[in-house]
Amino acid sequence: MPNLKILSWNVEHFKANKQEQIAKIIKDYNPDVFGIYEVEAASIYEFMKTHFPKYTIFITKGQQLQEILIACKNKFDSIMITQKDEFKSGNKSLRPGAFLTFNHPHNDQQYNFLFLHTDSGTTAVDFGNRTEMFRHAYNLKRKIDYTYDIKSNFIMLGDLNTMGMKYPRPYVADNIVTTLDELKYLDFHANRSSGSKRHKKLKPFLRRLTKPAGTYFSHTYGISDLDHIVASDHLTFTQQSNFDEDGEFDIKLDGWRKYIGNDVQLDKFLEEISDHCLLYCELEV
Repeated sequence: MPNLKILSWNVEHFKANKQEQIAKIIKDYNPDVFGIYEVEAASIYEFMKTHFPKYTIFITKGQQLQEILIACKNKFDSIMITQKDEFKSGNKSLRPGAFLTFNHPHNDQQYNFLFLHTDSGTTAVDFGNRTEMFRHAYNLKRKIDYTYDIKSNFIMLGDLNTMGMKYPRPYVADNIVTTLDELKYLDFHANRSSGSKRHKKLKPFLRRLTKPAGTYFSHTYGISDLDHIVASDHLTFTQQSNFDEDGEFDIKLDGWRKYIGNDVQLDKFLEEISDHCLLYCELEV
């Protein structure tokens, strides 16, 4: 069976100065579907036309400077891409979601991809905005399942900014929600029934794909686990090896983790490319 190659990457402040390097890294994976976050370059259309001419592309539109770009190879049927403004949760400064659907010619099944770049920060407002965005995502999955009366092929991916929540108190222990706590919340609600009568209390039936912990690095904040891929629990992914971890995972991490132990190369990558890892996985179709 053919694998569906999927790539997700927050290319920090993606502008023209690093387009050639980014194109080469992405081409090495030859993804069928990919998302890039923090797109700022006005010339991004020319970049895609030059390096990825056989893809359908879409870029979100909003008041924020950094947009989401998604790309899908033209070999699929009934490709449709839409902007999901409900993920802004009434806040003009938040990013919308980008939603891709298509039918795979191998099995004529529909596949649904939700690309997100959620609110960042550790304040109660930031945490609340992310919580609301995750709720919208799970309700979207429920709605698709309800509409087609099936467990749909659904994948949510992106920079989910799971950095927990701090509360400004005169105590050391002000980190009242850790990253791990927020991920537990994400996992719990991925399989919780809805209170909505319309969706008949459907569960999303989602799972967070396995990967080495830690997708973001800076010398100031250290390593954080911010980027994720969440998928319908009936979907199967080919196991991937990683540069710096034993064992196999659903996701391969590329980027700065490749240079752990080489401070010169690590700092060069962080400065010139991105402080976020590239996430890659292969869905078995």
